[in-house]
Amino acid sequence: MAMNILGLGGSIHNYSACLMRDGRIVCAVEEERLNRIKYSMLPLTSKELVRCHAASYCLEAEQLGLSDVDLVVTNDLINPLYYSKFAKKTKLINHHLSHAYSAFFTSPFEEAAVAVIDGSGSIIDGQMYETTTLYRASEYHVEEIQKTCGRLIADDRTYHYSDEFALYNSIGGFYKWITLGLGFAFLDDGKTMGLAAYGTDRFVPKFHQFYRLQEGHFLQNREQVSQMIDFISKTISQYSDEKARFQVKADIAFAGQYHLEKAVISQCRFLYQQTKLKNLCLAGGVALNSVANAKILEETPFENLYVFPAAGDAGTAIGSALYGYHTIMGMARTKPFEPFSPFLGKAYTDEHVMQAAAAFREQIRLEKAIHVQETASRLIAEGKVIGWFQGRSEIGPRALGNRSILADPRKRENKHILNQIIKKRESFRPFAPAVLAEKQHHYFTSNEHSSYMLRVSKVRNEKCSLIPAVTHVDGTARLQTVTRQQHPEFYALISCFEQRTGVPIVLNTSFNGPGEPMVESPLDAIQCFLRTGLDHLFINSWMISNNQYQQREK
Repeated sequence: MAMNILGLGGSIHNYSACLMRDGRIVCAVEEERLNRIKYSMLPLTSKELVRCHAASYCLEAEQLGLSDVDLVVTNDLINPLYYSKFAKKTKLINHHLSHAYSAFFTSPFEEAAVAVIDGSGSIIDGQMYETTTLYRASEYHVEEIQKTCGRLIADDRTYHYSDEFALYNSIGGFYKWITLGLGFAFLDDGKTMGLAAYGTDRFVPKFHQFYRLQEGHFLQNREQVSQMIDFISKTISQYSDEKARFQVKADIAFAGQYHLEKAVISQCRFLYQQTKLKNLCLAGGVALNSVANAKILEETPFENLYVFPAAGDAGTAIGSALYGYHTIMGMARTKPFEPFSPFLGKAYTDEHVMQAAAAFREQIRLEKAIHVQETASRLIAEGKVIGWFQGRSEIGPRALGNRSILADPRKRENKHILNQIIKKRESFRPFAPAVLAEKQHHYFTSNEHSSYMLRVSKVRNEKCSLIPAVTHVDGTARLQTVTRQQHPEFYALISCFEQRTGVPIVLNTSFNGPGEPMVESPLDAIQCFLRTGLDHLFINSWMISNNQYQQREK
């Protein structure tokens, strides 16, 4: 009989589930894709948490019931209500350890150093929370090298920024305070990263006094947290002019990004000195900082870097299942170590598409596209912005070509259309280029593949003007490398676009409207298509058009 392990992930947000059968991850999904609440943030009702939609989704996808599950594993930071209906079969493990297993046991390495860096993890010794943990991992063992912990700040003066834990000694917490001080929401750290490219280094010296680094530890006490918050607040309040206010915020973001990179690189250098290994795996929320990730290989002795695509708390579902299989069940890791596929959601049939479309007969038109990639690439080259819904949904925060909005990277105006009109978000936020692997070096200075959109690279100077919609203000891009082996359908679309335009790149951003999680089902996709005013939507081999939509150029 098959061995079935259910992994549950999250903390007080980013709930998720993963099903593993005989050592193979067969399904995974984030709760937000099902309840349609971004990050599944509280306040979720107790009734909603107990339902644990993601687990039901995974079991139904494999036609299993709870009685077929041998073991349920989750991390000890998760809300107990989320695993309550599985309580008798559930084992709890350390939060950072679940991150470490997700990173190493999905990597291509036989041995590696592992760094887990986030805001906060499990409670250690009753009142301290882990913030960074460094490991050495091999096929048979994950050994902890060093852990940094922080005490909870209970001071109203600092705590008012967020209902999330406020900790000392946390790189993720440090960046969170900056993000909140800039006026962004909790978990909006990507906005700070994007804004930083518009800044200058004028506040970099000031931020040195807000923390210190010591033998692989990031240390920040109560007084330093308070001083940093006060500095950010008072500095921004001095500017009322919109342009000046934007610039001062960008300068603060620049300083925050600079010091985050400095801290992460310091920890990685310490980890290398302890392990002398050439391979590094990253997980934890800070590992989603693609700018910092790019600097690690440049500024540390590590030769190879793997960042788990669901590096945030949702990824702990996969790490928990892997811990259950390899450690609790004692099953060996088998070779070869294949590239991890994040496409772990359900596949939807044409019947699902027709059922979803039935409610919108008056608003939409369906046509069967004989050559889907050719048709879609032609429309993109003509300036259309399309929804692209194919195959199984991605796990993690990045759209990687199955739940994507696609556009022409050559058209500078597409940055405005997507940010201001379709996604209704800040104008400074960048978009990613999805590039054919063998053509990457022609357009970008990095030869390192970035399959999960978790590293930035400089755009070659002579190419910046050719792909302005995906070139950030600082001349970089958070690129996605697309290979024929890992993603043949998306590869075929980009190849068709290259045949038409000579450019082996499409603009790729997540398929969602403002404030929404990525679409999961055909119904989600059609509703989002109608709300956002995309030109066309492709689901499987169907092309959907809006009967009532007036084209933008008219």
